[in-house]
Amino acid sequence: MGKQGRNLEEYKHEISFTAFSSRIVLFCPMGGGGGKSLNDYKKESVSGRDIHVYAPSNLAPKSPLLISCHGMDQDPNYQQSNTHWEAVADTAGFVVVYPRGGTGMSTWDISGDKDTKWVVQIIEQMVKEYDIDQKRVYLSGFSMGGMFTYHAMSKIADKIAAFAPTSGTNVMGASKAMRPVPIIHPHGTNDDVLNYSQVEGFLKNYRDQFHCPSQAEVQNNYPNSENSGATMYTWGPCDEGVYIKHLKLPGRGHSPSKADVSDIWNFVKQYSLDGSSITPPIEVPTNRDSVFNGSFSDSLKLAGWTLNNHSGEGSLKLTDGKAEINVTKTGTNAYDIQMIQNGIHYEKGKSYKVTFDAYASAARTLEVNIEKDTDPWTSYLGEAKTFDLGTEKKNFEIVFTMNEATDENGRVSFNAGLATGSVFIDNVVLSKAEGTIGLANDVRILSDERTLSVYNMKGGFVCKLKGTRLGDVQSKLNSMKLEKGLYVVKNGSFNKIFSVK
Repeated sequence: MGKQGRNLEEYKHEISFTAFSSRIVLFCPMGGGGGKSLNDYKKESVSGRDIHVYAPSNLAPKSPLLISCHGMDQDPNYQQSNTHWEAVADTAGFVVVYPRGGTGMSTWDISGDKDTKWVVQIIEQMVKEYDIDQKRVYLSGFSMGGMFTYHAMSKIADKIAAFAPTSGTNVMGASKAMRPVPIIHPHGTNDDVLNYSQVEGFLKNYRDQFHCPSQAEVQNNYPNSENSGATMYTWGPCDEGVYIKHLKLPGRGHSPSKADVSDIWNFVKQYSLDGSSITPPIEVPTNRDSVFNGSFSDSLKLAGWTLNNHSGEGSLKLTDGKAEINVTKTGTNAYDIQMIQNGIHYEKGKSYKVTFDAYASAARTLEVNIEKDTDPWTSYLGEAKTFDLGTEKKNFEIVFTMNEATDENGRVSFNAGLATGSVFIDNVVLSKAEGTIGLANDVRILSDERTLSVYNMKGGFVCKLKGTRLGDVQSKLNSMKLEKGLYVVKNGSFNKIFSVK
């Protein structure tokens, strides 16, 4: 569909009955604002239909191919002048094709297989002429071209590695894709032809098909040169490791834009038909004695961490550089919804310290365990430890000695299944502690509240500190009316001298 302002019902009626002949359309191509034009493309014919091809002068063998389809009543000139794919192709090194839609009103077949078969012929011709990599062919389209992009998922997903429909949900209804496919869908909130309200439900069809996480990773104020306040929603990983992305563009109407081209390319270029990502996968080392990606780096996101849902319902995502476990339905046990990292080496007789920051959307508890990664999931703490979380970030610490046999594939687990809401975790660090800190099951939890006994240096009992975190002992002593001097504070294995001035 072009930028002619038709509403959805008119559009669906026209597509269903192809009643175009009675309409008169005035079409004025928009200028590209400088740079290359379609004249810089090579015009070719495939089975009697026009395509316009751009290949960079330094194109390497086995380079990718991107096909960009125009909207209804439009043509390759309109699509090229608004998207300028050649600007990205020159840098990234791939072939661009702008094909012309069918005869008459320049439409696409979004219910049959006429045009999908033609796209396969285009691919075959590009293989012969430019030696393109058949495993890295990407399909994008605007408006009815976007509808056709969705339709192609059900017809030729064995030929297309990733899909980028723009401003185009298929009015014939969402179809079943041949396989889980990567999708990125930009759409303006002021689209008056294919209304933005359709997008969420339409994309959910594919998210459900591919078993994507129910909760999206949300990036607000996403940089887009034409739309301030853009939002990128990301669901994944889904089946076969694919992702679905949606770029919400506030204020944009129904028009293609070169502002989206880089986002589309940076997404689709990661995928190949052989199932591998062109970007090297993140390899998490095994048999290591430290936590991997405990700071949840933006470049690594959640690499190294996994969410296990044994019962209840929960999701794991990266939020503002922190891991967020969101529990929407509780389980029977805390470990029914757990974030874990395995592959950790715990050596018998060695002492370890685990520290982390945590807080929650509402006051609740969080269970933490250091354990074997396989049945019987032996806890190296004796039993999992429970921490009280508030809405303000606090640092927590566990110190323990490994008294079981050396484990080369242990794990750390954060168990959140007993309460709904979100738990935020950051700065998870595992380090070796000097010396041996105690016998079996002698665990110091240095940040939970407890009752502590205070003695003077002659061994005389002074008082008790009830419900006090060990990190707060000094300030608690300072606030009491004690004589100046040294005091011993004890509780089990904890024994420390404090000075009151």
